[in-house]
Amino acid sequence: APRFRNPFIVRIMDTPLPPTWKGVTLDKYDNTTDLNEYIDIYVAQVGLCTLDDVVLCKVFPTSLKGKALSWFTGLQRDP
Repeated sequence: APRFRNPFIVRIMDTPLPPTWKGVTLDKYDNTTDLNEYIDIYVAQVGLCTLDDVVLCKVFPTSLKGKALSWFTGLQRDP
């Protein structure tokens, strides 16, 4: 079986980003600050562009760096 670099199901990966998507403008999370606060900021930023939870999930890894990104890309997808 191929190894994916994210735990997302095909539906999430196949969902296109909105045509007006420009990304989020916040510091990337690196596991050195409060995670709950970061998630609140992330949801607020993404919510300015879309209310689609699938997009919220799909772009989440782009907001991570360092150990947080390594952890995320190592998550296993449910069969």
